[in-house]
Amino acid sequence: MNIKSLTIYCSSSEKLTSDYYNLSDELGVYLAKKSIKIIYGGGKSGMMGKISKSSYTSGGKVVGIIPKFLATGTTINTNITKTIIVKDMSERKKKLFQMGDSFLILPGGPGTIEEATEIISWKFLGIHSKEIIIFNFNKYWDPFIKMYSNSNNKKFGNINLQNITKHIRTIQEFKKLLS
Repeated sequence: MNIKSLTIYCSSSEKLTSDYYNLSDELGVYLAKKSIKIIYGGGKSGMMGKISKSSYTSGGKVVGIIPKFLATGTTINTNITKTIIVKDMSERKKKLFQMGDSFLILPGGPGTIEEATEIISWKFLGIHSKEIIIFNFNKYWDPFIKMYSNSNNKKFGNINLQNITKHIRTIQEFKKLLS
């Protein structure tokens, strides 16, 4: 898989267990070493903050895209390569979509779930053909994956999630996928 820029969707929560932050640190360093630019939501907290910081301090390029209403001193990460302040969440999602060659979906809350669902739906509809990687760390995405299966089983849809996304559970699987 040849990726030059990776849009990452993930949590901004500061209340997670340390294994999520450790994963973020390791991913950031790895992406910097692979010269893969990170495109993300622009925040400095949670997994978002950890992955951007570890990549940037390891020499990686990191672009944050944040809506004006979130671009405050306590939220915005200015210690990255470039910060793009946009009008609203819709413009942010559009830029996140446009700037990444591929998408990495890490564990996250309602915003991440919305972004994941949208990008998967767009691929199913033929709006894009970019790779989508679901990082099912600690089986976080199991209910999400099951929801798609349930939708198919009950004839509400026919998206075979495994056919349009790649599923990984470990950093080793991620590295193997990108090698």
